[in-house]
Amino acid sequence: MSKLMLGDVALHYQILGEGEDVVLIHGLGANLAFWYMGIARLLARRYRVIAYDLRGHGRSSMPPSGYTLPDMGRDLLTLLDHLQIDRAHLVGHSFGARVALYFSIASGERVASLTVADTQVQSLQPAVPLCDWPYWQIWKAQLQAQGFNALPADSELINFRMLAYFNQINADFTQGALSAQGMVASPRPRLAPSLRRRDMGQKGGAQWERLLTLTGAGPELEDERSLTVEALQRISAPTLAAYGEYSHCLPSARRLQELLPNCRVVIVPGAGHFHPAVKPRLFTRLLFRWLMRETGAVWQEPGQPADWTVEPD
Repeated sequence: MSKLMLGDVALHYQILGEGEDVVLIHGLGANLAFWYMGIARLLARRYRVIAYDLRGHGRSSMPPSGYTLPDMGRDLLTLLDHLQIDRAHLVGHSFGARVALYFSIASGERVASLTVADTQVQSLQPAVPLCDWPYWQIWKAQLQAQGFNALPADSELINFRMLAYFNQINADFTQGALSAQGMVASPRPRLAPSLRRRDMGQKGGAQWERLLTLTGAGPELEDERSLTVEALQRISAPTLAAYGEYSHCLPSARRLQELLPNCRVVIVPGAGHFHPAVKPRLFTRLLFRWLMRETGAVWQEPGQPADWTVEPD
């Protein structure tokens, strides 16, 4: 276990493999374990993978303040300096993707490529109430049929706390097994890769509640004033935007594609917001193809097509 001291804040990180540097940035309420069981270790076969816990998460310190995007960006910059990394490929999910976006604006010369996995950006997409999410009425009926009646009102805005709650009551929700047709998306019997097995269950939930209760993180984490349309347009790094088919964040993906000349959008079928965790093999294949393309390597996975078609995991 390695920790970097940033004043009175300890930043926990882990390093796997050798090669070009790939930094993995998790979302709110998660920790670096989000990237294990299929992503970090596979990437480490070709790259040096750096995964770290955002401040207030995992084994990093929980200071009383300092949770804005500029704060998070400074943490990342200090970590890269500490590890003597001049340029890195950034991969972020949800809030972690917003950290990566901010860093690509503030320190673009340090970014070799950018992968944005399912994030919603306020300047590109307003908050989405459940009633405006096309799949909500279908999934609501399915959840109620399974006995889950303590559901949020249709007028409530979708946020991380809500998505984490859905995963707690039914792992199939974030796995994507609840389909738009009311049928199970995959007939194969297997253990669902639930977020509960990535320290986002009771233990992770308790830490998240402490973060919101004992610190000023709540309003600071919601502050996206640094991600204006004008600022985002300054991002020059090649960008991959990978979004779940059922995600409420899809409008952000399309807007990023419009704003960034080097942005490519890939839609992951049969999955929602947490697709990197619940379809890790598929997401890792996407990353390999993207990173090898950006580093000039040749994608040669046997039996896989040469284009960007995404097959079910």
